[in-house]
Amino acid sequence: MIGRTIALACLATFIATAAGAEYKGRIPLGGDPEMACGQPPDGRAYWAEYAFCDLPARDPGEALGLILWSHGVSGNRDQYKSAPPLFVRRLAQAGWDVVKIDRNGLYEHGWSASGGKHVDDLLQRARQAKARGYARVIAAGQSFGGVISIEANAREPDIFYGVVAASPGHGSDSPYYSAGVTRGEYYNLDNYLLKALAGQHTGRLVVSLPPGDILHPNRDGDPIGPKVRKVLESSGLPFIQFDESLPITGHGAAYTNQFDAWFGRCLQNFLDPRRSLWSGETKCANPDPVPTFLLPAGFKIPRPGQEGLARWLGAWDGGWPGYDSEFRIVIDKVEGSTASLYYCIGPGPRREHSMACYRHTNGRLKGDKMVLDRGNGATVEFILSADGTRLDATYKTAARTIATTLMQPGSSGK
Repeated sequence: MIGRTIALACLATFIATAAGAEYKGRIPLGGDPEMACGQPPDGRAYWAEYAFCDLPARDPGEALGLILWSHGVSGNRDQYKSAPPLFVRRLAQAGWDVVKIDRNGLYEHGWSASGGKHVDDLLQRARQAKARGYARVIAAGQSFGGVISIEANAREPDIFYGVVAASPGHGSDSPYYSAGVTRGEYYNLDNYLLKALAGQHTGRLVVSLPPGDILHPNRDGDPIGPKVRKVLESSGLPFIQFDESLPITGHGAAYTNQFDAWFGRCLQNFLDPRRSLWSGETKCANPDPVPTFLLPAGFKIPRPGQEGLARWLGAWDGGWPGYDSEFRIVIDKVEGSTASLYYCIGPGPRREHSMACYRHTNGRLKGDKMVLDRGNGATVEFILSADGTRLDATYKTAARTIATTLMQPGSSGK
């Protein structure tokens, strides 16, 4: 217990500041108050905090290693408030400690002015983490944070065990996507990235460059994936690359639920130090076929019955007006006046939205009507047609009411 206390104190020494010590926020079990979650900047350029305060803190000697997560930048929004994506949480649950490196947006001035300072800070934290007892340190991040991670590993080999970069880009906090941008400027950003990737000489590498990234429209007609793969193959390092074949689009693809559901286990295994790897590419296979809804693995959709409550059973598909995501409910159990179901949201026609299926066991049945409480004052009313072929759905909140019709998959609606 004494050793654990000393280790946590040392950890706090290298990542916390006096301002953080004064903040009384949430801390994980066994954690240090100076690393509380949700800290405000308080004038600091950099600070750090636990990424997941609902997960217990570990002794550095007990953890598989430490992941230093760097966030991206989005205009004047406080990106330090965002949590790492679900696949990083999966790594935390698998034995890695995860710490967020937060940056004050007031000190973001583009890569040429700020990038080197961000890399300096990350490298200092990585060295100190290893000195405090962490056997392995992974540099990881989204967008601008992903490039900070790549550049740090290029500058000082042998510090990082691995790098995880989701949609990395040097221009994420620069005016490249304002009006009048030329294709040449976008290609400059790609060249910066390729040069940084060519500088990787150690570690396990994960790079995700999804299709349909609006911050890099030049890639729509000139994919960067083959160029990146050529560079990574020449490095001789073990790597995973997600490219234009990824069945999720958009700059935030790695933040979707389906990215973790489909690829999280593959990433966990790739980064597991107990697994030996050959040099070259490790493939994380796309689901085949790519599902429209994220129902639990092995779940079987029941067939609707011909009479009584059994007519409610099965899948019902549609969409809400004003939203481009697909919508489905799957009713798998009806008993007395209660129905159990999954309420599912799809990725939309461009496959860019985070998919989700929410489990509800509180559907209130009364004849051909069911009312579902969605929480936060939202309810959905479903009315089953007399012939059992459609559900008329009405979503109600205090602010609005919208309506749609759901049909069984494959039904013509006639």
